Amino acid sequence: MNAITEWDISILEKIESLRCEPLTVFFRIVTYLGNHGIIWILLSLVLIINKKTRQIGLFAAAALLLQFICGELILKFIIQRERPFYYRPDFDTIINHPTSYSFPSGHSGSSAAFSLAIFFQNKKLGAPLLLLAASICFSRIYFMVHYPTDVMAGITLGIASAVVTFFLLNHIFKKKNWMPKAGQE
Repeated sequence: MNAITEWDISILEKIESLRCEPLTVFFRIVTYLGNHGIIWILLSLVLIINKKTRQIGLFAAAALLLQFICGELILKFIIQRERPFYYRPDFDTIINHPTSYSFPSGHSGSSAAFSLAIFFQNKKLGAPLLLLAASICFSRIYFMVHYPTDVMAGITLGIASAVVTFFLLNHIFKKKNWMPKAGQE
């Protein structure tokens, strides 16, 4: 076993020892919110429908899409890392076993991409979403369906997706005169 996997396993063992019913209930709710990015997709649509928040919703949806392509369609296919419960069948995941590969964490990537894309546009709206995103990210480790490095990679990919989207769309929108200049809303 390599050093990274040993470190991952040691963290998972510590987290498993901290489990309790109230945390399990809380993290079960937040992990299901992150399933298939549905919460983020629905929030994107709500924001896009409203003219006042349309730009925020477009940025968030674009960050989600970029993260999905890079993480779910490219990196998981290339890396093909098995989930922790394959390596350690004694880990009790409590929730259903996901069937896709583990690296990077899609829940973490989509949560980071969406919440940070919102935060870049509107800090007041984005701050609580960052807290929800952090909870979703941690829930994946709590339930032993991801290694900590899978979650860190997902967060990193989500951050990169939000940053690239922010700069790229700002450049495109300004060039095409599709967005109001600061103070002209």
